[in-house]
Amino acid sequence: MMLAGRVALVTGAGSGISREIAHAYAEQGATVICADRDGDAAERAAVAIRSAGARAQALRCDVTVEADRDAAVALATSFGGGLDILVNGAGILRAQPLLDVTVESFQSVLDVNVSGLFFMLQAGARAMIAGDRRGRIINLASIAGRQGVGTSVQYAASKAAVISITQSAGQALAAHGIRVNAIAPGFVRTAMWREIQAMAVADTPGVTARDFDDALARQVASGRLADPADIVGTALFLAGDGADYVVGQTINVDGGTIFN
Repeated sequence: MMLAGRVALVTGAGSGISREIAHAYAEQGATVICADRDGDAAERAAVAIRSAGARAQALRCDVTVEADRDAAVALATSFGGGLDILVNGAGILRAQPLLDVTVESFQSVLDVNVSGLFFMLQAGARAMIAGDRRGRIINLASIAGRQGVGTSVQYAASKAAVISITQSAGQALAAHGIRVNAIAPGFVRTAMWREIQAMAVADTPGVTARDFDDALARQVASGRLADPADIVGTALFLAGDGADYVVGQTINVDGGTIFN
């Protein structure tokens, strides 16, 4: 198993892409810390992993809170013996027209998707360095960070920041043997996706959720929207030894939606 003996901390692991990644890492032999702002969802993810015969612990973690970030890293160190892999998957989206965006809604997204991600990355990197681990840090960005989204400007801005943070951290931490990279998913069927879908349907009389999905699928070269499981292969690659020479990159996993 490619991750045997390694310890992975996955934020946002209670649902969506992060949950799929947590399960995949466990299947490949990693001990997994499932961290999520929804503690019950985190526990369900960890129970499912343990039921499959792997090792996992759950933790309620709000990445905007320093004490929660520190507790997550401490649990990885105490339960697993160190931290080898950090997946920054926690994130939120506010779907609303640009002219309706408020200071509060803009800042709330940046607090989680940018500040929370960065300081979780920092805490994880410190633990990796202290434990002399040649770690892997994987940030979940989005193709929205490359091309913008008119119905969620704050989300797109936050994901552009994630791409930039990935580049900077990749450079800064490479000398410590830590590889920092990111994944930019495209249209993925998650709870976030349903929020965007609901807004589109509400704003366009006569358009159903299926109509909306079908229209977007036609923009994808692969001809379909993604499921969270479609992101797993890249997350496994970036966590493994084969990605040792990949530094500061953001890999689009979007079925051929954008080409930059």
